[in-house]
Amino acid sequence: MTGTTAATGTTAATGTTRAPARADVRARALTVSAGILDRLADPAATMAATRIPAEAADDGVGEPVWAELTLGSGSPGLAMAFGGVAHRAAEQIPRAHAYLAAATRAVASGSVTPSGVFKGPGALAFAVLLAHRRTGGYVSALRSLDAYQRDLVRTVLPPATDAPLPTIGHYELVRGLTGVGRYLLARAETCGEALEGVLGHLIRLARGTVEHRGHRVPRWWALDAPRIGSEDAFPDGHLNLGVSHGVAGPLALLSLAWQQGVRLPGHQEGIESTADLLTRWAVEDRHGVFWPGHLDLDQWAAGPDAYDEPAGWPSWCYGAPGVSRALQLAGLALHREDWSLLSRASLDRLLTRPLADWGIHDHALCHGWAGALHQLGRLNEHFADPGIESLRDRLATELTAAFDPDLPFGHRFTMTAVPFGSDVSGYLDGAAGVALALDSYGTDGTPGDWDMPLLLS
Repeated sequence: MTGTTAATGTTAATGTTRAPARADVRARALTVSAGILDRLADPAATMAATRIPAEAADDGVGEPVWAELTLGSGSPGLAMAFGGVAHRAAEQIPRAHAYLAAATRAVASGSVTPSGVFKGPGALAFAVLLAHRRTGGYVSALRSLDAYQRDLVRTVLPPATDAPLPTIGHYELVRGLTGVGRYLLARAETCGEALEGVLGHLIRLARGTVEHRGHRVPRWWALDAPRIGSEDAFPDGHLNLGVSHGVAGPLALLSLAWQQGVRLPGHQEGIESTADLLTRWAVEDRHGVFWPGHLDLDQWAAGPDAYDEPAGWPSWCYGAPGVSRALQLAGLALHREDWSLLSRASLDRLLTRPLADWGIHDHALCHGWAGALHQLGRLNEHFADPGIESLRDRLATELTAAFDPDLPFGHRFTMTAVPFGSDVSGYLDGAAGVALALDSYGTDGTPGDWDMPLLLS
C-alpha cells in the first residue's frame, strides 16, 4: 500500500514494537473518515477535482472522471456516503441533501440512460431510500422512484428460454435485475409484485441447464464476454461467478429475500443449486480456497480439478471475500453449515498471507483495501473470529496510514495502469467508499444499510 506505516508503540523493557491498541486504531479511523467527508462536502469542488491527473493517465494528458448519475463516482454515491455514516451523522444530512439535489436535477434533465441500479435513476433510488430511512423525509421522491423501478421491471423482464443468455446484463447486479431486485426487496411493501417477478426470473435461471455447443451448461451461461475488449478470448460466451457480474449476486439476493420471509415456489431449490455450483467451483491452490472470476467453455467442460489459472486478488466484485459473503448468506438462510464452513475456509488465505502478497493495488470498496476491511466485518458478524478482527485492525491501520492530507480526497485510486494515481471521489470506486468502510470499522457496531447495493446486507 502507499503511505507511511502507522505509528507503533515501543515497550521500554524489551525494545520490541507493539501494534496500536484497537481503540486507538478505531479512533484514527473515525478521524480519517471525517476528514475525507469534509473534503467531499462541496459538490462543485468535488466534481471538479474528480479526475485522472496527467501523471497517472495512460495518454499523459489526464481527464475528468466524474459520472453524475452513478454509484461509482457521482452524486448518488456521495449522497450514500453522507447519509450512511454513523459518526457525526447529524452534520452530514445537509451534505447528503446537496448531492441528492444535484442528482435529482440530472434525472430531470433526462440526459442519462437508465442502467440497473449503479447508473441512472436506479442509483438515485438507493440514495433517496437511505436518506428517507435516516430522516423520514423524501417521501414523494421515494414514491416516484418506486414507480420507476416497478415500470422498469415490467419493461425489461426477459422471457424464459432454453438457450444461453445473450448477456449477463439479464441478471447481474450492476446493470441487471439482481441490483433492481435488491432495491425492490428493501421496498417490498410497495413493490412486492415487481420483486416477485425479479425473484421468479432468477429462480428460473438458477434451476437446470441448457444445451450449448455440445455441452450442458447452467442457465446462467451468457454469450457475451466478461468485459469489453475480451471478446476474442470468449467466442463461446462464459459463466460468471462473481458478485458484481455473476451468479454470486443472485445467490445473495435470493438468500436475503428468503431470510426476510419473501419465498417463492422453487426458491429453496434455486438457492441450493446456485450454492452447489459455487461449492463445486471452489478450487484450491497452495494458499487455500478461491473462486475463478469466470469460466470459458473449455474450462467448464474440463471441470474444477483441471482449473489452473492463478487466483485473483481479494475483492468484492470477484472471488473472496465477495463470494464468501454470498455463500455465507445462503448458509444462514437455509441453515447449511457446509456452505458456512466453506465461506470461512475461503478466508484462510487472507489470514495466513502477508498483506504485501494480496495483490491489491487500490483503496476502493470494489476491489481495494476498503472493500476487504468492510466485507470481513460483515462476515465476522457471524463467524466471531478473533483472527479476522485482528486482520481488520491491520487493514484499518494501513488504510488510515495511507491518508495523505495533500491529496484532494486524502487517498488516490487506480483508474489506469498507474496504481494509486487518480483522484476519485465516489462510493464504489473512490474516497466516499473509504470513508464509509472506516466509519463502520471505527464505530464498532453493525454497519448501517449503506452496503445494500453491494448485496452485503
